[in-house]
Amino acid sequence: MLLSTDTVLTCAHVVGAADRPVLVDLVGAPGSESVPARVDTAGWVPESGDQLSGLGGDLALLRLDRPQPPGRATMLRRLSPTWDRPVRMYGFPEGLDQGIYLRGRLAGGIGGDGRVQIFPEEAAEVVRPGFSGAGVTDQQTGQVIGIVVNAYLGQGLRLSFMIPTETVIRHLPGVRQRTEGDSVVDRELVSTSTEPAEEPAFAAWLAGWLRGGDDAPAVDAALVEPADRARNLTLRRALTQADRELSTTTGRAPVTPGGNPDTVPPVGSLDLAIDVGRQTPTELAERICRRMGVEGAPDRPAVERLATVALPLTIVVHGVDRAPEPARLDELLGLLGEQGSRLLLVFHTAPAETRDTAVAALRLRHRIGRLSRGLDTTAELKRRFRDRRRQVSTTDLDRATGALTTISFLRRSLSRLRREASAADRTAARLHAAHDELDDYERLPRSAASRLEAALTRLDALVVRRNELRGRLGAAQARARAANGEEDLQLARLYAAAHDLLWRAPCDVAAAETAVLRYLAAVTDRGDEPPAGVVTR
Repeated sequence: MLLSTDTVLTCAHVVGAADRPVLVDLVGAPGSESVPARVDTAGWVPESGDQLSGLGGDLALLRLDRPQPPGRATMLRRLSPTWDRPVRMYGFPEGLDQGIYLRGRLAGGIGGDGRVQIFPEEAAEVVRPGFSGAGVTDQQTGQVIGIVVNAYLGQGLRLSFMIPTETVIRHLPGVRQRTEGDSVVDRELVSTSTEPAEEPAFAAWLAGWLRGGDDAPAVDAALVEPADRARNLTLRRALTQADRELSTTTGRAPVTPGGNPDTVPPVGSLDLAIDVGRQTPTELAERICRRMGVEGAPDRPAVERLATVALPLTIVVHGVDRAPEPARLDELLGLLGEQGSRLLLVFHTAPAETRDTAVAALRLRHRIGRLSRGLDTTAELKRRFRDRRRQVSTTDLDRATGALTTISFLRRSLSRLRREASAADRTAARLHAAHDELDDYERLPRSAASRLEAALTRLDALVVRRNELRGRLGAAQARARAANGEEDLQLARLYAAAHDLLWRAPCDVAAAETAVLRYLAAVTDRGDEPPAGVVTR
């Protein structure tokens, strides 16, 4: 990637050695010639680590002997590499000197350097030699969010990873000047300490929450009083270590000797750490939009844009009880929780009851969001079911129509519970009762979907049978006319009855089939054969 008029970013293993001369081809730049280059002495980061603890580094900055026109350079972008985000890569495998595009989707973080695995969009699009060092372009924004690095793990297993922008900056700080996008951690929350965790138990708890997993709650809270120096330093240390750009950890062990690995969060386990006492909810929403690459009309509020997308982010919200607009912040946090974000609320002085109520409300919103997404998966089933019912009719659809009633009931119930979670007079007791109510609803979307799918199987088969009967009726009519030039009155009546049933909506397929069989039998009883040369089918 050409980052400036004379700077190229690539992987160290592509170059091979820091003192090796390099020749750079500027593909896609009309009229350009190959340019000699050399490795920048401050820009050589060979690959380190191993498959067990995770590979890191493998970056190099090259200096071109001849500067290029400014318009040819690109910028890197900080963006949350969320699961399933579509990306594309442009590389130069052997035999394809003009390069090819491959598509992929981001997966989870791998190892201790914050790398992100890339799944190929199609099996044939697996990254191969010739792509390492290429830019990874986000499909949604069209901006470069990292570079490709390959890994070969033996037994024919070929994988590809992205070194995200923040990891590049950590190894090569000078690249920051060619980077767009907000940093993960607010400046006020960054730690410069190199000492071990001041409060190990709290540090281990923070690391566990950031690490996630089935046992880590989607929403939690912590009390960090301004005067509690040890706890403040511990929090800032955890946030800094979790950020790809700022982290001073590698693998699973902290930098400081004798430290406890359980107190160190995984690199890349944090998407945002924000001090909401210093910004309005509107500013916060805009920042999350930028972090997710959620674009839209400038006059459309950021909150509305966020409400339309999944937000699988891990966010630490610092100073919740110091927010300048608490009601609007509460509304925004509820939306984030419902759209899939994990939230850690950090309070300064709030009593336990206040913290517990806030956590219970956001956990409720998070569960409501998960159930709503489950209901959303039934929308296409509902559409198909209603379309098929307009085409054909059958008995024994009570379970399916009951599923539609269940879906409507759930949507109304979730709307009511959402209001309860956001109510100003909410209490812990009411919220716990709402959680108990949700327990009864957890399996309903899947059950409703199963019943609709079973009904669709029956209805689809009836549509196929109806279409077959239409074909048979038309063929029989053609046969009768070919034999005699016209049909007699009895055949015409039988044909009209069958035709009316087959083209009526919804079609009673059983009754239509009976009518078609009567017509076919009448045609057969006449014993008419078509004249020579007339083909019927």
